[in-house]
Amino acid sequence: MRCTKISCPASITTSNNDIILRTNEIHNHLIETNDIKILELRHKLKKEVETTSAPIDKIVESAYSVMITEERKTDSVSKFPTIKTLKNTASKQRRKIRPPLPKHIEDIPFPLPKHIEDIPFPLPKHIEDIPFPLPTLYTLTKHNTNFLLFDGQLGETRGLIFASQDDIRYLANQKFWYADGTFYTSPSVFYQIYSIHAYDEGLSTPCVFALLADKKEETYQDFFLVLKKKIIETSNMIRLESITIDFEAAVKNVFYKNFPCVQKTYGINSSFPPAMYNHYRNINPRTINYIEGRHNKWKKRSTRPHPDIYAFIDLFKNEQLLAQDQRQRHEAGAAPPKRKKTIRIAEESLYRLWDKLEKTQIDTKTFLKGAGLRYFQYLKIE
Repeated sequence: MRCTKISCPASITTSNNDIILRTNEIHNHLIETNDIKILELRHKLKKEVETTSAPIDKIVESAYSVMITEERKTDSVSKFPTIKTLKNTASKQRRKIRPPLPKHIEDIPFPLPKHIEDIPFPLPKHIEDIPFPLPTLYTLTKHNTNFLLFDGQLGETRGLIFASQDDIRYLANQKFWYADGTFYTSPSVFYQIYSIHAYDEGLSTPCVFALLADKKEETYQDFFLVLKKKIIETSNMIRLESITIDFEAAVKNVFYKNFPCVQKTYGINSSFPPAMYNHYRNINPRTINYIEGRHNKWKKRSTRPHPDIYAFIDLFKNEQLLAQDQRQRHEAGAAPPKRKKTIRIAEESLYRLWDKLEKTQIDTKTFLKGAGLRYFQYLKIE
């Protein structure tokens, strides 16, 4: 390698392993501090576009504003590349490590690439062109374990399911599941993102993410069959007792077919057994508000409706990493997320009412009146 100044004789020779063999450190010019700063800025931008899915404009403009703020004091801003030049550099670097964005489901590479050499675009022609560090692609978690659970036909069209082996094992061991779909943040080539979350002693975390092409019953049927098969392969057991979903008949029908254990039946052909609507002594979540809140966070993080698929797989990976960390802390004895004070007071009051009723200290009418007033927070039960 030679000095960037054409007339300068300074050079360095290295082996293929980057071992320095010989050098000529004599430069015939003064050191340009601006050149060093520009080089550092370019390296910073390249690294950020490789490791994040943030928009190019946002990455470049943020770094550029910091640079010109620092350099305005020295009057050297005019010597720096323009913001347009930096955006072009960043865009070229991202195109090197990312396949062309698909416009239709059929355009998504099959299978999703696991290695840099599998990506369908021109390979680097020189060592300098190889991205460093090598990019983490879209089938692995942040810890480089398998994340793409299934890539194939779900219903009539291709679908993708993401979950690590640890996520599947954790889900299999939980009694309470919550599932829902979201559409605003779904990649443009898919119809919806469907996620399944598990609840354990006050902690709710996402375990499975699916990109689905529609909301037909046969699509859900294939999705849950794949999930059930993967759970059995991984854990050979399913402890599921309760699943909370929205009012979507297709999902309800599929669950009744594939997970009959979630429907407790009393009497012959009972459609609505007492266990389905009796919430006595039940302080577990009874809605999917938590999942909808999580989906709303995705919406806030998204720069626009229906972002590209690669950006959203990156978001899945971040969600998986955070969920895994939360579960590890929970298993190590850390306290679950703090609940609202009003909810804690309501639950404590209900517990006291239950105990009084079971000890026959109050009758049913008094219990119902106290529970109703406590629930609506009209009266604090002592």
